[in-house]
Amino acid sequence: MSKPVVAVAALLLVAALALPTESLTRALAGPGIPLGKLATGVLILKGALALLALLLLLASRWAPRGETCEPLVSSGLRPAGRLDAATLWALAGVSLLGLSLRWNALGVGLSFDEIDTLVNYARRPLHEVIALFDSQNQHLAYSVLARLSFVAFGESAVALRLPAALLGVASLLATYGFARRVADWRESIFATVLLTVAYHHIWFSQNARGYTGLLLFTLLGSSQFLRMLGETRPEGLRAPLWYGLWMALATLTHATAVLIVGAHALVWLGLLWARRGQALGANRWQPALGGLFAASFSLVGHALVLPQFVDTLLAPTLPGVQSVWKSPWWLVSETFQGVARGVPGGALTLALALGVFALGVLSYARQSLAVLAVFFAPALVMLAALLATKHNLWPRMFFFGAGFYVLVALRGIVEWTRIFSFGQLPGLLNRLTLAALSLACLVNAASMPMAWLPKQNFEGPREFLAQVRRPGDAVVTVGMTTLPYAAYFTEPWPSVDIPDAARPDSQRSLDALLAIEAAHPRTWIVFTTPPQLLARQPLVWQRIESEYTAQRETFWGTLGGGEVVVARRDRPEAGVNSR
Repeated sequence: MSKPVVAVAALLLVAALALPTESLTRALAGPGIPLGKLATGVLILKGALALLALLLLLASRWAPRGETCEPLVSSGLRPAGRLDAATLWALAGVSLLGLSLRWNALGVGLSFDEIDTLVNYARRPLHEVIALFDSQNQHLAYSVLARLSFVAFGESAVALRLPAALLGVASLLATYGFARRVADWRESIFATVLLTVAYHHIWFSQNARGYTGLLLFTLLGSSQFLRMLGETRPEGLRAPLWYGLWMALATLTHATAVLIVGAHALVWLGLLWARRGQALGANRWQPALGGLFAASFSLVGHALVLPQFVDTLLAPTLPGVQSVWKSPWWLVSETFQGVARGVPGGALTLALALGVFALGVLSYARQSLAVLAVFFAPALVMLAALLATKHNLWPRMFFFGAGFYVLVALRGIVEWTRIFSFGQLPGLLNRLTLAALSLACLVNAASMPMAWLPKQNFEGPREFLAQVRRPGDAVVTVGMTTLPYAAYFTEPWPSVDIPDAARPDSQRSLDALLAIEAAHPRTWIVFTTPPQLLARQPLVWQRIESEYTAQRETFWGTLGGGEVVVARRDRPEAGVNSR
């Protein structure tokens, strides 16, 4: 049994026994944190530390070492190999380019979710951040990083987004590392370059949410998963521990990562079934051990908030109302439109790209069905879970697979050049392939400037209303404009967003709006994200559509459906119908 492992296990056991439940609960308490659930979370933390210590001791005792075994996947994988000087310089250059592209306009145009993170989590003391999980908007690991960024650099939009940018750059390097396990050097470096200049990757790297972190840790965890599938001489706990660490960080960044671990488990079980009856040796259990470590590390990380976590995570989105966001057809349409926004030529280019993507899928299927399953099983499991729980089907939930999708697309380009070269000389084929891959990167880079526009333009209405608002005019917010203008911009505009569980038809909100209209000659209303407003405040939405027709200004951002709209209604007897 490894002495370092025994020492770590002993420290964990001491911590589990020594942590004082009552005083730790008081130390972590803060506004909005339920004390009873927090105390339960402290007890869960103590138990999780003890369980992790036990797992380490047992795994260290029984982990296979040195014996030659049949791998679970015998073909289609490549040895990771060492990085030569040329590759190191190339990756360093790509990293610097990626950082500069993500630093540009980093603080422009925060979205609602980012403002929510800033106001409700990043402004809190760190001990409160790790003890609170009251919303699905709480990406726990990202909130911790955002808080640390605020402590180091002060509160600003740039500081809020800085962790996303750095995680995004790190995910570029992780893309190369993963790609070398399934593709050659050329495809690996081009996949990294393509993501570096990709509109969508830059967009998410400038989005103060956990999505680039989820991408990073998914790539790192998946790389270790492939390593465990292809090993012929297991090295004890190394691969399972690294897999467990990366996937636990993924779950702490975004809770849906547990579904990625579940997808890996399905791939592993499928391989065991396909190779049943064969003498695979002890390494057949390595992926299971990695999954146990992922669960244990994740349990420790979530322990404090676990009593809150279950209720919050399983709460349905937009309960009791019909929303277009829950439609699979909306997901397909919005994904298509969103991807089309990030490529020149829009839908036509994307339609051609889908054919190339299909070639890539076929090529990887010939290479290894297991590799193809690692690419796509997580997305399929994610889709099934979202449908089963009636969760909103947002395309961003699938961004974690960006590295996989890019590799498949580039393999499709390689296959395309091979098909249309008509068996030409290898040298000509290589030059044609290199030109096609370079062209793909250049075409992709053409849409980069769009990523530097505001995600949601909440500043635009403030400037506009400062110019056109008259004395005596009222300005009101509703729905997803209430938090940004009240808590971030600190505008003294009243909100008519009054949820009422007993009256889900939003009558109280409509009554509040009617009262303001009656007291002012002109009323301006600022709203955003029509599907959400229609779902939550249908009567207010009907009022806006029928009565707020005197003037309407739209302030666009890059977040699909997130335009911010200012609309005006004139009181009929006031006689102020002119613009």
